Amino acid sequence: MKHLNDIYHGEPFNFEMVFSEYQKFCQRKSSMQMHEKAVVLKAFEHLCALELLRPVGGCTAKIQKEYQMMNLMVDSSEIMESLQKYPNCPTDVKQWASCSMVSE
Repeated sequence: MKHLNDIYHGEPFNFEMVFSEYQKFCQRKSSMQMHEKAVVLKAFEHLCALELLRPVGGCTAKIQKEYQMMNLMVDSSEIMESLQKYPNCPTDVKQWASCSMVSE
């Protein structure tokens, strides 16, 4: 989400966009375990429940949750600061957050 937020300059994104970025990162970093889509979706939903993500224009029942456009409620510097303060953060997560990967 941080990458999408950086790439699209704060424009909304959806789960499918996030999952696509996640897949690209896992393919580039062969040592990283790739989780099933359902597991990643559950994590995405957890971030929504924590209100770190909010639906654009409120929740729309007509749109599948994977395609609901969302806004990230924290900025990149807050994400990086939080990762630095989390002592047990996996190295792969820190690398994913700090790399400047651009969508292809």
